[in-house]
Amino acid sequence: MTHRLFALLALALTFAVCSSALADERKEVAKRADCVISVGDRVGATDLVLADCQWPIAASKIIPVIKDAGVHDKVMSSVVRSDKVGDLLYHQVHQASGISDREATLKFTITESAEGTKVAWTLAATQQPMTDEDNVRAVQDDGHWLVKDNGDGTSYVQYALRYDPGGRVPSWVVRAFQKGGIADIVEEMREYCAAK
Repeated sequence: MTHRLFALLALALTFAVCSSALADERKEVAKRADCVISVGDRVGATDLVLADCQWPIAASKIIPVIKDAGVHDKVMSSVVRSDKVGDLLYHQVHQASGISDREATLKFTITESAEGTKVAWTLAATQQPMTDEDNVRAVQDDGHWLVKDNGDGTSYVQYALRYDPGGRVPSWVVRAFQKGGIADIVEEMREYCAAK
């Protein structure tokens, strides 16, 4: 009986330590536009960047904008072009200070659930030809917008991004984007939706 109790205690302690370590992996890096931006959940060479936001904007104003990837180049300064090339398939050119523009053909999916409206994207299986020989093809571009109506004219909004820009990008540029670039994206989206 003592061995069993000891084994259960050891298992519980191991679970508590592992859970605590996983919870500590996320690091808050910025706050802006009613959002908290955190980094963590490293997989390979990329971190998941999350912006968790409470916006004083009705979900009905936000959802049409996140669903229409064709207007993202008018909403977010980091998206230079967003050309529809198929059903929920867009070829985008992204810019960030200090590096060459990146290109990716993205496949979007839209789901509605109790969690909210989620617009997710990932690299498409077939990439469109590059639009400029000086640009670099992104190696990974996975993310989502999630919008949930709070029922009082406000919305919970989450922006998630796991991105590998490809090419040679200094780590300080990546860290700067994680802090400022993601904050800019959610702030620009918030301002655009509030003005609708």
